[in-house]
Amino acid sequence: MTRTHVIRFAIASAAALGAALCLPVVMTGETARVNGAVVIPVEEDTPPIDGDAEGDATIKGIGLVSSGGQMKQRFLRAVHAGIVPNKGHGNAGLRTRDAGEDEDNVRNTQANDPALDHITTFDPAVVNTRPFEFSTQSETSAVSDGRHIVVGYNTSAGADVQFFPGFGLAFTKLMFSGVSTSHDGGRTWTSGFVPSVSPDVPFTFGDPALAMDRRGNIFYASLGTDATGEHGGIIVNKSSDHGSTFGAATVVAVDDGSDKEWMAIGPDPTTPSRDNIYITWTSFVADADGNTIGGELWLARSIDGGRTFSSRKLFAPVDDGAQTAFIQFSNPVVDSSTGRLYIPFLHFSNTDADNVRVLASDDGGVTFRRLAFNVAGAVDAFAYPNVTPGILNDCTGGGVRNALVAGVDQGGGRFGLPRFAHATRLITQPNAAAARNTFAFVVNSSTSPFFGAGTGSEINAVISRDGGTTWTTAQVAASSLADPQHVHPAVDLSADARRLTVSYYVQQLNSQLRTDAAVLKLDRARVRLHHGGPLSSTAFDLTPSNVVRTPTATTNYDRAVQTCYDIGEYQTLAHSRDEDGRVFAAWGDNRRSGSRPAAGEPAGDNQVGAESSARRCRARPMAS
Repeated sequence: MTRTHVIRFAIASAAALGAALCLPVVMTGETARVNGAVVIPVEEDTPPIDGDAEGDATIKGIGLVSSGGQMKQRFLRAVHAGIVPNKGHGNAGLRTRDAGEDEDNVRNTQANDPALDHITTFDPAVVNTRPFEFSTQSETSAVSDGRHIVVGYNTSAGADVQFFPGFGLAFTKLMFSGVSTSHDGGRTWTSGFVPSVSPDVPFTFGDPALAMDRRGNIFYASLGTDATGEHGGIIVNKSSDHGSTFGAATVVAVDDGSDKEWMAIGPDPTTPSRDNIYITWTSFVADADGNTIGGELWLARSIDGGRTFSSRKLFAPVDDGAQTAFIQFSNPVVDSSTGRLYIPFLHFSNTDADNVRVLASDDGGVTFRRLAFNVAGAVDAFAYPNVTPGILNDCTGGGVRNALVAGVDQGGGRFGLPRFAHATRLITQPNAAAARNTFAFVVNSSTSPFFGAGTGSEINAVISRDGGTTWTTAQVAASSLADPQHVHPAVDLSADARRLTVSYYVQQLNSQLRTDAAVLKLDRARVRLHHGGPLSSTAFDLTPSNVVRTPTATTNYDRAVQTCYDIGEYQTLAHSRDEDGRVFAAWGDNRRSGSRPAAGEPAGDNQVGAESSARRCRARPMAS
């Protein structure tokens, strides 16, 4: 067998290839109603999703379903089993804190409020269990309007766990869609959770995507439920006061198989004075036995400012032996100068390299055409091949995953694979931007042609200056001995289409991570790297996300989060819509990680930061 075939055989043979990114650790297939409340029973080491669970789809070891998608599926199984959501579970509001300047950080500021993180413990005389530490923030999306900055992110700080006598431990609330707002350019922040569709159903499932219209209205798209809690789908919250408050969520589309939505707002090509809202997502399709057999690309569009949406299927791939029936990680953008809508997404293959594809529409999302790359050796003219970086790591309940790792192999991994305690899963999302007939997307690429090889990784930008007719590829960051890994890039294109800013994570030789940014100058005839350097002022360690507890079970320090999940799957760049045009970066990092030893539970925390930077969420305004 070749190396690729051996890897493929091992993964196909795995008993539990969990696709969860973040998910409460719960009893598989069992739910209950206690005192009228939806509860998800907690077990110490039972994997949250088994190999046959609804919505669990794995291709080559890549879990296609995100954190929110898996949590949504768990919630829906509870409801469909006859559980009625409890009345009176309200949504957490925003709370204020003065971030000031970090003592270790002149430029970076923490955007999320650490006071919302919490540890829940129980009297061992009542219930013998490890503590629950809810302190994970990740996957940022942001908008900026002058001094007003709004960052959305996944957060476990909105999770509640309770003990019910005669029943046991159960999660009773999951407000996974967090938000932080600054009105002074990132110096101080308020933090909280965007509301669900109904206060009677206190469940949101993250995967945030933020966008702003020309009137300054901010829209926050994420995964959620309908008002009854009986069905999952795509929801959107709106703020008309620069993010100070968000209204109750509106249901964009009811889709129990929905996952990984993304949003863009821009002028309609035929009615330039009107802003259209576009939301794309993956809809996983199951057979009669509940086995996931494919993933479809869907689009929802609003032409009335988000009051109503219409939706339709754009692409439903068929497994042809080379290409699979699965797509994921769409990332729509609008060229505000023309109103053209671009939708890049990843189409999974049966070989090492998966393929980025791009749909384009010049009539406001009514009709689409495929953009051709004409790459030599690709499966067809419309495919841009890319090998996702990372080493195959046994994440036990979290499946076999491509990951960045640190430390030493704990041993005991299935199929002879390593089982690193410090690991964070990797995917390929083609993050995109468009302006003045220029369209670009960035990807993280392995330096090896083999999936799961664990060699170095680089960041590449794929750029068209003529709306997708011809293409140029530019290397943004190369693998080196000092900095071997570069992953999860975000991109921003200036309004004049002359400056492309790219941010990304770097794993150093010592295994610590930092965030970097690079600026590419786009001239008529060439693309050149203008300058680059660190965004984060402090490198940080990976958290203990895959710690062995028994020979057959591992755990994340945060019990609301699946194993091998740390920094999430994306970060963000956003430029201000005022004349200044400054670029704002937000990402998740672990610089405030600490150890809170309790009953052997490994601990650490994340933050959303901003430069403005998130695990704690961190943030940073960047020079134009």
